[in-house]
Amino acid sequence: RRQRQMCIRDRANMEALIIFLPFISFLAVGLLGRWLGDKLSAIITSVTGVLSFLLSLSVLPHALHQPFVIKLYDFLPFVSFGLYFDALSSLTTALVTFVATLIFIYSIGYMHNLFGQWTFKFYSYLSLFLFAMLVIVLSDNLLGIFFGWEGVGLASYLLIGYFHTQKKASNASLEAFVMNRVGDWLFIFGIISAFYLFGSISLTDIFGKVSQVNASLLGFSALLLFGGAVGKSGQIPLHTWLPNAMAGPTPVSALLHAATMVAAGVYMVARLYPVFEHAPQSLKVIALVGGITSLFAALAATSHTDMKKIIAFSTMSQLGLMYLALGVGDKAGAMFHLTTHAFFKALLFLSAGSVISAFHHEVYDIYQAGGLKKYMPITYTSFIVGALALSGIFPLSGFFSKDRIIGSAYESGTIWGILASVVSLLTAYYIFREAFVMFHGEKRYEHEPQESPGVMTYPMIVLSLMAIGSGLAEGWYGKALGSEKGLHLDVAISSVLIGIAGIAIAYLVYAKGIIDHTKAYKALKPIADTFREQFYTEKLYHKIIAF
Repeated sequence: RRQRQMCIRDRANMEALIIFLPFISFLAVGLLGRWLGDKLSAIITSVTGVLSFLLSLSVLPHALHQPFVIKLYDFLPFVSFGLYFDALSSLTTALVTFVATLIFIYSIGYMHNLFGQWTFKFYSYLSLFLFAMLVIVLSDNLLGIFFGWEGVGLASYLLIGYFHTQKKASNASLEAFVMNRVGDWLFIFGIISAFYLFGSISLTDIFGKVSQVNASLLGFSALLLFGGAVGKSGQIPLHTWLPNAMAGPTPVSALLHAATMVAAGVYMVARLYPVFEHAPQSLKVIALVGGITSLFAALAATSHTDMKKIIAFSTMSQLGLMYLALGVGDKAGAMFHLTTHAFFKALLFLSAGSVISAFHHEVYDIYQAGGLKKYMPITYTSFIVGALALSGIFPLSGFFSKDRIIGSAYESGTIWGILASVVSLLTAYYIFREAFVMFHGEKRYEHEPQESPGVMTYPMIVLSLMAIGSGLAEGWYGKALGSEKGLHLDVAISSVLIGIAGIAIAYLVYAKGIIDHTKAYKALKPIADTFREQFYTEKLYHKIIAF
């Protein structure tokens, strides 16, 4: 018996290391980085990420078979800190650690020119970011989730404003911090209301009592909790911080949009889905907010020229589709799209970062590039793979996850399905507009850029393979989350045709030049400017509300 208890304790310690390894890295690099040096600090950060990923894989089979809780510390009779492993949390943990580790490795090449300038702080903040996200994913109670919630907010503030001498970076970090606090206050009140309703903040207690509480009060609590998700995921009306966060280094942009921060909101709603299911009106609000945001962001992306902001708007739009899926009852579809999105969105950001690095961090506008296909073949191929996956083209991963979401949208109501289809058309158009302008056509620069080093291209190649092949796991993923769905053949065919149509329009305009896009822009300037200015919501917030 004693030997069995020791084995259980050793296993618990090993599983706890999944979240504490990044925390140890944060402390070690943060406190000792000036003596360790920037390169060693980067290696330590990457190695701890790898170890956390490997440990998450070791836990996965057990968690898929039988959910379990590991209690780590009791603070008060009703507050403890523990880890909750089930299919949802264990799959998300593996995803987060895998993608984050690839981004950490990539950043060694991207930040190399800054080594010797106390860049160890950057790696310390990256570890803090990963630790905080894992706390959100694995906590067994709402208070633990909230601590992780605030942790990713702090880490995002530090990383977005890493180039603090640049005014746009410091302003962007402050905007992200303040706007997220609005959502966080709603989240706090949601936790308080949940404690009032259930007499507990433990997830297992809440799930066990959710059918016993008043539906109206539960709906109010659910909407407060969703308010926190709106802030974290940059959904309307708390959205302006998300594209402005591109002022941070590109690895930060990739981490924010692929594995942490914005994904936290979608995950939280999925984690607490029994609460939302028993308050059906809250699901309608989630679908409405997600649907409006997905279209809003897709339109904004069609007029932007900043290579990172276009991808950022696509994140906002795709998150909107995930919330739409959650709102119409397809939790597994939303989470599977979150998974495939992490691969191809990280890939797109790292490819854009490769271009930025090739121009010594002086070019961010897509119209300052051009003809890069010849000089940066790996970056070009990676970006095209990511763009095809984002556009939902068969057989890449985005095809399978978007087919499920669009199919669920049509099942819930024709209007939702049409909206999702329109967003898909716009998505294919704007992402290939960026691809054709940057990589095709004539060069608009004097020196010849070179392909990025292996430490940057290898993570891009791995992410490319995942963006191509991970969609095949859709059936297995749905089964793990208890919600299998077959392929919607009619939706699949129409979605691919819609994606091809969007790509074709971008090709004819920006690669073949059949239409003079400069003249078209001038003719449609009022509309284009409205899209570019996010329907003037940013000016409203910055000039009038914040004044």
